[in-house]
Amino acid sequence: MGLSLWIVPSEQDRQKLRRIMDLRPSNSQAKSETSYPYFEPHITLASMSNISLDKIREAVGKTQLALDIRFQSVEVGQHFFRSAYIAVIPSPELFALHQNVHGTLGIESRTPSFPHISLCYISDEDAANGQRLQYKQALVESGKLRDNSDGTVRLNCGIGGEEDWLSGFIAPEIWITACDGPVEEWKVHDRIPLVLS
Repeated sequence: MGLSLWIVPSEQDRQKLRRIMDLRPSNSQAKSETSYPYFEPHITLASMSNISLDKIREAVGKTQLALDIRFQSVEVGQHFFRSAYIAVIPSPELFALHQNVHGTLGIESRTPSFPHISLCYISDEDAANGQRLQYKQALVESGKLRDNSDGTVRLNCGIGGEEDWLSGFIAPEIWITACDGPVEEWKVHDRIPLVLS
């Protein structure tokens, strides 16, 4: 079983990000059934197999502080799992946790573009028709993506014309998720609460 550690927002912030993730380009010509699957917003901290849940919990620890996640930019990628994503500011706390978990578990880092939050997964077939770029363009054209004065970005997660801007969030949990089979069949096996300061 392939397991991943996910840094996740609170339920309230997950709902806000889902509104961004559910956006579709008005001229969407997606043909592949694998494009735009449902998944929870997350930052992949680590991926592994054949490690017990107890060891994974120990690697995170019981005193790990909640993480302050700040958005840097929205990027279009060249891979299914990085079709369009929020590049997260690489804070010292994120990198310390990343290194500690991999070192404690004795596993190789397989977290490309760490840290990031994928907004959608789009097949290579649909990417060849411009779907990944169109998704980002739809964010800009709908007024959902704006630049901050400090060079970072914010996302408008409001409903029905109301504004609700998000430039980041506090991550209160890490999930242990089985990422086997189709994306929509991934299952959360455990939730590790982080310490809110």
